Amino acid sequence: MKKFGMCTGLFCAMILVTWAVAVAEPTDPSEIGLYTNEDGTGATGTFVTGEPVSVYLVLTRPTDTINGGVPCTTYNGMELRMTFAPLPAGDLILMDTIFPGEYLDIGVKDFDAGILDFIVGVSYGQPLPVVNESIAVAELVFMNLGFDRTDVFLGPIMPRQSIDGEMAFLGGQAPSIEYTLLPMYSMGGSHDAAAFEFNGAAVAIENAAFGSVKALYR
Repeated sequence: MKKFGMCTGLFCAMILVTWAVAVAEPTDPSEIGLYTNEDGTGATGTFVTGEPVSVYLVLTRPTDTINGGVPCTTYNGMELRMTFAPLPAGDLILMDTIFPGEYLDIGVKDFDAGILDFIVGVSYGQPLPVVNESIAVAELVFMNLGFDRTDVFLGPIMPRQSIDGEMAFLGGQAPSIEYTLLPMYSMGGSHDAAAFEFNGAAVAIENAAFGSVKALYR
């Protein structure tokens, strides 16, 4: 479900804020997070208001943890719930959701209720490549019109999920088109920890695949 709104008066300018941040590094395989860069680096939050901003849902280090910890080189789909708290209440607008490649998404979305469910599969026989240990599985375009903090949480779709208590993705190894249903974990550290914040204390990410801290500029 897409919701559109108009920017007025006070919110028609972009506010740019730079501040010192802690550094975090993905330490586990198959971590899913929201980032300001589509390679899975950058900030896990933004203070930008009054302008469209892209936030990327990125899977880093996808790994077949069921069959010996083999890195996945292809991505075939994913299943997760994105929850917003407190509710956006018109201050945070979801303008668009963009998926890579050919896909089918049957997840039910109610952004007014603060819930986006993703059940996404790519076209059979056309898996997407994992590049430099990451893949942007979705791009979400937001416009933030308020200054109150909104936390975003990543967790399994309730009440049913394909892997009990976990988010999941379909991963494989090229050139095979076969895939395995595998668990993935929130970059926030748990389902109860925010993975991204609007108007909150963002965290710069150091991705070991790149080996350097990416500076935060907005």
